[in-house]
Amino acid sequence: MKKLIYAAMVTALLGATSCVPTTNNNNKPNGKETEITDNTTDNNSKPDDKVQPTPDNNEGKDNKDDKSKKDDPKDDNSFKSAEGRFSINFPMPPAGPTKNSYTTKAGTIENVQYVYSKNDKASYFLSYSDYPAGAVTDANVEATLKTQAESFMKNIGSKIDKSSSERLDGNKGLSFSGKRDKLVINMRAFFVGKRYYQFGTIAEESEISTKESNKFIDSFKIK
Repeated sequence: MKKLIYAAMVTALLGATSCVPTTNNNNKPNGKETEITDNTTDNNSKPDDKVQPTPDNNEGKDNKDDKSKKDDPKDDNSFKSAEGRFSINFPMPPAGPTKNSYTTKAGTIENVQYVYSKNDKASYFLSYSDYPAGAVTDANVEATLKTQAESFMKNIGSKIDKSSSERLDGNKGLSFSGKRDKLVINMRAFFVGKRYYQFGTIAEESEISTKESNKFIDSFKIK
């Protein structure tokens, strides 16, 4: 499951920018799936890279806009990344960060991923990538979100069945979902400046319910 997520996310990023990967690790320049997932930066490389459980310290804060207006899930399992500038409620501490850089026609894209696999049939994940300066603008952000989502689903072996526009603190986003055999893919993505966040669940329906998936997705906050 982890290999499927890593490969689909990275390939979608590359497809969204019409590029050919050249990683900053010791990978061969052909971007094979096993090379993408096996050659990564160790998650102990920087203290800031770790996502650690923290108590709820946002209680009583006035969150303004759209998704942040929803009742927040309890933050007992809140994980925060100082470098990633986000928090989200993984059920358990995720594996990661897994880091790779890719040289594209638009410039270098750096990708960071966290995955918690409940078992081989269910995974929660979050990925973020910094696009080159100027690559994403107000004029093309919605199209880029759509292209990224379509590429990801195609690489999973699925297609988008449902999608809707989203907003988080004024930032444009997209929710999208689909199925592949018994797997249900439920995702949300946002651009915050040049940073692209994508997070959600991939699981058999018996392993992660729609309610559990949406609770995880709705817990995402920008720091």
